[in-house]
Amino acid sequence: MEGREHTGVIVTMTKAGAEDQIRAWFDRWRARWTGGEAHSEAICFRVSKGYDLGGATHVAIRETAGGEAAAGGDDEATAHYSKIADFGPIKEGRTRGVVLVFTDCDDPALEDGYNEWYSGHLHHTVESIDFYAATRYVSDDPSRTPSKYLAIYETENTDPAQVQKDGVDWWVQGDFEGPPGMVLRNEVPVERID
Repeated sequence: MEGREHTGVIVTMTKAGAEDQIRAWFDRWRARWTGGEAHSEAICFRVSKGYDLGGATHVAIRETAGGEAAAGGDDEATAHYSKIADFGPIKEGRTRGVVLVFTDCDDPALEDGYNEWYSGHLHHTVESIDFYAATRYVSDDPSRTPSKYLAIYETENTDPAQVQKDGVDWWVQGDFEGPPGMVLRNEVPVERID
């Protein structure tokens, strides 16, 4: 996101209340990774209304350059994912929102075909919907994540929920099918708040 090369992401989810609690949570989280310096390597998002991210209301995403372990508080779900595919430009500027897509493959014998299909699907999706880039990741510890695979679709649109709905409409109208073995666990638009 925002012009940085990376090899993975650390995703931290929390349930926060008032805006000042959210800001304090995000500042604490970001300080863990920056030695207390406030810079933009981590981005905080709010789960769009009407969507569920396992009870979390906010998610922070930090791109990594490798070798960084995930660290969260007692009240947080934190996980590290390694990048396996991407499509789209490295863009200078602000990512306004993303759609997080959590998937699994329910048959290990089909997993190679599933991954080949999904990595090609990034290109197809970015060219057809209001996304400028998409990246796929695999969990470094699937026991700590909602699914083994995570795709992050980036948009400049301030309403990622509408972009996600447009994507569902495009999928249904195109009568597309996912690959054999694919299980969609969750698809959640989140809006940037920092």
